[in-house]
Amino acid sequence: MNTPLPKHLLPDSLLQIAEYCGEETMWLIWRAYGGGHLTVPVNVTPDHRLAELLGMELAAKFCEMFGGATVYQIPKAHAAMLAMRNERIRHDRSNGMDNFRLCRKYGLTERQIITIVGQVTPAAINFDLFED
Repeated sequence: MNTPLPKHLLPDSLLQIAEYCGEETMWLIWRAYGGGHLTVPVNVTPDHRLAELLGMELAAKFCEMFGGATVYQIPKAHAAMLAMRNERIRHDRSNGMDNFRLCRKYGLTERQIITIVGQVTPAAINFDLFED
């Protein structure tokens, strides 16, 4: 399942990366540096961590936009990550995965799974009051 990006929950800095370099680049940077900082050079070299992570072309594009920042903070984006995880849990549950397997897959208690599966998502309550 490809969980949609909850843009309303992402910090502006991650949205800027996604807008300029693409969502995949944003996720790669977030996975590598989320909750920490990144020193972004003006010009990237092949042995720089960004080049190793993204490849030279994407790393150069990232540095073109964000280079020169001594320290660029990469947020954890905790709320967005939880929303995406919870959506995956609801999806797995709707496809027949039982609570025990969900607990093991996501490292949560059964009570947490029951709570998440029982939550109403905005998409689930989006209906027309005047529909026939």
